[in-house]
Amino acid sequence: MNLDVQKIKNGLVSIVIVTRNRKALLQQCLASCLSQTYKELEVIVIDNASTDDTVEMMQQKFPQVKRISMHTNLGFFPVLNIAIANSFGEYIMTVDDDAYFTTENDIEALVNCFKQDAALGAATCNLIGPKETPITKGDRYIRVFTTGFTMVSRKVFSEWVGFYPDVFFRSAGETYVCSRLWDMGKTVKRFQNIVMYHELALQGRSDRDWKFYGLRSQLLCVIMREPGLYLLPSLFSKLFKSFFQFIKWKHTTTWFRVFFSFIGNLRTAVKLRRPVSVKTWKKFKQLDRQYITDLQQIN
Repeated sequence: MNLDVQKIKNGLVSIVIVTRNRKALLQQCLASCLSQTYKELEVIVIDNASTDDTVEMMQQKFPQVKRISMHTNLGFFPVLNIAIANSFGEYIMTVDDDAYFTTENDIEALVNCFKQDAALGAATCNLIGPKETPITKGDRYIRVFTTGFTMVSRKVFSEWVGFYPDVFFRSAGETYVCSRLWDMGKTVKRFQNIVMYHELALQGRSDRDWKFYGLRSQLLCVIMREPGLYLLPSLFSKLFKSFFQFIKWKHTTTWFRVFFSFIGNLRTAVKLRRPVSVKTWKKFKQLDRQYITDLQQIN
């Protein structure tokens, strides 16, 4: 997949939204996006083969929004790649269809974050909602962003990292990207005063599939990004802990499905292997343990 960088418009923000069978949530999300005060904006919805009235709702209520329809459910990251490839913004803002901005100047505030910090690779919003724990001690450097609430420079896809691997059906794509950003000296930061609300709706989602793809992607990402020194211990740790967790969830059969699917995709993961440095790996551990607001706090 290629990006036509000659058509990229400086200052333009491309909001990309992946959706499937969540018409009411998407309507709320789009209303929030289109109410933003930032003028240079395009909104792209990629519909992952919805079977409800999502398409009709968009045609009637949001004709100005660019819509891309899939013939079947290809998964989150594969279609997100398609949306990104069909966007023209200098910045890419991915928004979950069950989320919305809490103020009308959130996009403008995120763009200003990039203008003020040349080392910033990804700017992610503070989150509030029924299952969210917002940060309260200032802007925080984090190891990995949550995809559906984050703005990145287009250079992430055109120059620095490349697209999300299609093997990540639903999760771990952000881990793949962020590990590379930190390893090349870019930062990932959550901003306390730029807030999105996240419904965390279960509508249109299968709990069993969520667990299956979540664990499989984590295991594949270990192969792709973990330093050689820690690869096997990390892999066996995830396999061991997840096995007992899946037993607790009464999804033992799903765990075995994950394991065999992981083995089946192992060759692809090895081809994409770009391990981070041990220094970066240790930085990740510190970012997970501590509330880092200043990079000078990192050893």
